[in-house]
Amino acid sequence: MDKTKIIPIILLVIILIIGGYAWTLYNTGKALTEQKAKLEDENKSLFQDKRELQDKNAKLETDNRDLRTKQEEAQKELDRIEKERGDLQKKYEEVSQQRDMLVEQIKKAPKVTATEATASSTGTTSPAPSSDEYWVDFVKTKANLEAQVESLNKDLLDAKNKLAEMDKVSKELSINIDELSKDKERLTSEISFKERTLSIMSRDLVSEREGRKVAVEELNKLRSENVSLKRELILSNKEKMLLQDTMRDTMDKKDSLEKRINDIDRVLREKAITLEELQEQMKTAVKGGRAVVSKESASVELPPIVVKPGIASGLKGVRGETIAVNEEERFIVINLGESSGVKPGVELTVLRGDKEIGTVEIIETRRDISAADIKEIVAGFTIQKGDIVVSK
Repeated sequence: MDKTKIIPIILLVIILIIGGYAWTLYNTGKALTEQKAKLEDENKSLFQDKRELQDKNAKLETDNRDLRTKQEEAQKELDRIEKERGDLQKKYEEVSQQRDMLVEQIKKAPKVTATEATASSTGTTSPAPSSDEYWVDFVKTKANLEAQVESLNKDLLDAKNKLAEMDKVSKELSINIDELSKDKERLTSEISFKERTLSIMSRDLVSEREGRKVAVEELNKLRSENVSLKRELILSNKEKMLLQDTMRDTMDKKDSLEKRINDIDRVLREKAITLEELQEQMKTAVKGGRAVVSKESASVELPPIVVKPGIASGLKGVRGETIAVNEEERFIVINLGESSGVKPGVELTVLRGDKEIGTVEIIETRRDISAADIKEIVAGFTIQKGDIVVSK
């Protein structure tokens, strides 16, 4: 294939490869840019979710602290109520004991004297009074004791009411404590879930950042490769321009060579015509006749060729080549003529390689070619086109 056709094909293939690689890099960079934007949006969304979760976590922690405070206050109130309940229980027991003692004293009162009753009530001893005074004191003492019993019953009833209220409050506080415990467990579970979620989101964010970092590094690498490819493309364009200039010079040289080849073809055609004419003339000269050069030209009479033997050629170092062979008439045409100093009667040696295969004698000359008669030939050889002729 012609080099002038190969070079544009190679350049076109190189440009297509570079263009395809550049297009691939462009698509890859575009996809990475879109992925980066998507990751940034997801990162913003995750950060916003994290912030909301942190706010919810802070609110839950505040609620948890408030519930703990309320639970502690309720526990303190329950302890206080339990303490008051214990105190009232003790007071109730004391009042019950005092009432029982008074009841026993009242039951035993008729069997004792007034003085003993008065002494038992006042705790002092005095001389024995009269019976009226005794019964008056006894009635007063009994009234006082009944009043005290009634008061103790009232206090006991109040204590029972307070104990009932405290039991009710205690139950309510227990219910509240249970609810607070459940809320605490629920909040603890939610906080644990949120913490796990935050941990997972943090790991995802870290992984996402690592992936984003890798993507950014890959993008930077692709950008640097893109810059290198652009430089290579610029250099390729420069080389392409140089090759185009070289191609133009080559085309100019090709045109010049084609022109020269056309000129050489024309000269060769002219020489071929001249050679044919010369062959015809040689045939005619060998037969001793006359020949016409061409139909268009006037007829020219060729005198018989007279070869004078013994004429010294005087040529040394003349070297030519056989360009035509006529085996029937036994003569050849060589590319040596009058311009080389060749004249009729000159004998030349025919060589093939380094071996001498025959001898010829010039019988007619033109400016650049001559006809030579085959004088001698080595057995087994025939003179061929391209054999070398040299002067003896």
